[in-house]
Amino acid sequence: MTWALQFQGVHKYYGNQHVLRGLDLLVPERSVFAFLGNNGEGKSTAIRLLLGLAKMDRGEIRLFGSAVQKNKTESLRDVGCLVDSPSAYPNLNAREFLEIARCIKDLPKSEIDRVLNLVGMKYAERVLIGKYSLGMKQRLALGHALMGQPKLLVLDEPTNGLDPSGIQEIRSLIQSLPEQTGTTVFVSSHQLDEVEKVATHMALLRGGVAQFSSSLDQFRRASKADLVIETSQGQQAFDVLRELGCEVTKVSETRVRVKKLMNYESWQLHQFLVNAGVRLQTSYFESVSLEQWFTQQMKTKQTEAI
Repeated sequence: MTWALQFQGVHKYYGNQHVLRGLDLLVPERSVFAFLGNNGEGKSTAIRLLLGLAKMDRGEIRLFGSAVQKNKTESLRDVGCLVDSPSAYPNLNAREFLEIARCIKDLPKSEIDRVLNLVGMKYAERVLIGKYSLGMKQRLALGHALMGQPKLLVLDEPTNGLDPSGIQEIRSLIQSLPEQTGTTVFVSSHQLDEVEKVATHMALLRGGVAQFSSSLDQFRRASKADLVIETSQGQQAFDVLRELGCEVTKVSETRVRVKKLMNYESWQLHQFLVNAGVRLQTSYFESVSLEQWFTQQMKTKQTEAI
């Protein structure tokens, strides 16, 4: 696996406040990488260091193998970003607005058409930006960030303030970027239900360090979930599972729920129930969502602090 972005032992102080405490992070190329954490944990600081907007006190950040601090201009040439609310000149249309970026970056005129098609804004290229909806402005801002075909796209709360239709449009666009353009997407967001739908990898930042990092597939395989079992012998199933020491509740006369199991543990319970004469109708896992997992992690931190 090759890395688009690497944080290696990164420290950052603001006065006496130690914000990043040796941050290590590996972001695979062509991934949609979700950077998670509550406010005050250091996410914004890490993004500012990555974009060269602040200077780290110790450590190294590498973009596609090159150290950012050694050649900032060259390294950041391959980075696009959208880290604030979309802003553009309301008295310009989309094509005029993107023309400014095209000239600054010395790009071919065809780049404007490529970007407008990519973000689905070709139909509104001659409409004044002041007449755009927030979702249209967000897509245009993404198009602006994608000028020059950056290898890394950094997004901070890309769906903030959008209605459900706008959120779905931005989600679909972000999901398509790695395959369509080869771009790696590094996204910070508090909307965990959206993150779970779009991300391929994630990391949890707590106390200035990455305390958890994984692909979403590994997270789902490793996370404990509730196993719901349906049988006409609900009471008998409940008694057998409680005897085994399972954390079990009786949902109804025909349904029981076993708490916090790993996927590979389910066959053992099925075997015990069958051997006990329980006739199974069906069983299924109710997976822990990313939001539920995140909330539990934050509760754990609060408990540790008491």
